[in-house]
Amino acid sequence: MSPNTSAPPFMSFNNPNSGAAAQSQDDKDVRRVKGSFTAPNLDGMFDQEYDDQFTWSSAHKLKKLRKVSETFRSSPPSGPATALLESLPPSIDDEIDNFGIINTVDLSLIHNAAANALTALEAKKQESIQKEITSENCLRRLECTAQNYGWGKMGSSALVSRMKKSQSPSTFDIEEEQPYAELWIGTHPNGMSEIALESGEKITLLDYVRRSPEQHLGVDGATSPSDEYDLTFLFKVLSINKVLSIQAHPDKHLAAQLHTDFPKLYKDPNHKPEMAVALTDDFEAMSGFRNVIEIGQHLQDYPEFANLIEAGARNDLLKAAHQKQYFPPRRLFQRVFKSYMEAADDVIQSNLTAMLTRLSAKDSIELTSTEELILRLADQFPGDCGIFAPLLFNHLKLNKGDAFYIGANEPHAYIQGEILECMACSDNVVRAGLTPKLKDVDTLVKMLTYKSTLPNITRGVAVDENCTLFAPPVKDFAMEVLTLEKGETYQLQPVLSPSVLLTLDGSGTLVQGLVQSLDMDFGKAAFMSANTMATVTATSDEGVKIVRAMSNVQLL
Repeated sequence: MSPNTSAPPFMSFNNPNSGAAAQSQDDKDVRRVKGSFTAPNLDGMFDQEYDDQFTWSSAHKLKKLRKVSETFRSSPPSGPATALLESLPPSIDDEIDNFGIINTVDLSLIHNAAANALTALEAKKQESIQKEITSENCLRRLECTAQNYGWGKMGSSALVSRMKKSQSPSTFDIEEEQPYAELWIGTHPNGMSEIALESGEKITLLDYVRRSPEQHLGVDGATSPSDEYDLTFLFKVLSINKVLSIQAHPDKHLAAQLHTDFPKLYKDPNHKPEMAVALTDDFEAMSGFRNVIEIGQHLQDYPEFANLIEAGARNDLLKAAHQKQYFPPRRLFQRVFKSYMEAADDVIQSNLTAMLTRLSAKDSIELTSTEELILRLADQFPGDCGIFAPLLFNHLKLNKGDAFYIGANEPHAYIQGEILECMACSDNVVRAGLTPKLKDVDTLVKMLTYKSTLPNITRGVAVDENCTLFAPPVKDFAMEVLTLEKGETYQLQPVLSPSVLLTLDGSGTLVQGLVQSLDMDFGKAAFMSANTMATVTATSDEGVKIVRAMSNVQLL
């Protein structure tokens, strides 16, 4: 099915074992996209999987604060400090929620260095002006942080571990029994990159760019050291062996509120829209709600799932699916999702056991793609309510080079594969299933957009025969992928923002006149200051492929 296809025509709710109905549903279970580039969907969507010290006693405190918040909502104080989300202006991220979350934080009083840098770039009136390359603003080699989350691929099978070994050959050893999940390239404190200076001194990338924000970040007039600015983006490589949590990332207003109220859980005040680009042909994800007809079909085909949904919400959704009555989609989907998320554990376990017993009894050729995924999730997270999630969310299979955008407040979960991921500079995640970590169901239920559209799949825009641009509908980040044959050269043009560079395949060099020359073998990373250029030359027989992450200068 094309990602831009509208909701399918009304289908009859036949016996799930009938050939026509089963085949029709199976065709809809997986969205595999192989087409050419489609412009990004402006209506359009990882991951804060850190190991923090947030304890269950802290979770109990969170619940108590929620009760205080409910009291506040029923009688909020008057005055300009109180801003209902209903009154906030909409944005390209749909950064609005009108289902009960009240924002009491004035964004102008929140220290958000990434947002400050973006505002400074937006204020520029001119195109990027090439700066003279000196020893102060030339390319710098980066050493990046590898994260060992439990869902990562093991040992040297992970692209993450091999890239980290290339960056730090003398100080990093791959442990074959250790999972390697993410390689972070950027300035976020949960995974800071480092720069080695000519003196041999190592400093954090954040300290480096703050020495001269004008020179490195492109902030006009900020010539003195300042902690008011930061990179606007965070760049990652992910090696996914098993499913990540069902999650969403907050918009700017909610992120500031959550960080203010619960700073140990939500570590920064920034939003976190993101884009994923598949590096392998086996990348799978869940993203966004299925349409009402498909969910209605699943309520009938999977009575165990229907048993989790409150009767009124279940019946209303079936009426809508049968086109017998109209209900506002956001409110209807929220009622269904809320009752699913808040179902009693004994009800979840009994129905989960019944469904898995029934599916396990089928021959493998009889299983739909959705059912195969359900059984995989059950093997990875036994007893978790998130095992039912494929019945609600779109299941995507992407090929190498395919990409999709995840906006703020959109539910998603990566399932397997290796990807590039670029996002706003944040690590905020609200989780609800398929994780041993804290589940903030109350916030997730209230924050989601409840859109029922397929994510727009893109293969990028060809800038020229060597360069492909992946530009989301937000200004915080973008990616370019550069592919050169052996001996080819390419000029990386100056842009308003800083960039980070990472070699995906092959080997090459980055040269800036007589000032700087860096070998860029597989896995090597570099920082490029704003308004500077460099020449890339492919030196290996297989050529070179380099990805460049930066602010989305296309929208500035």
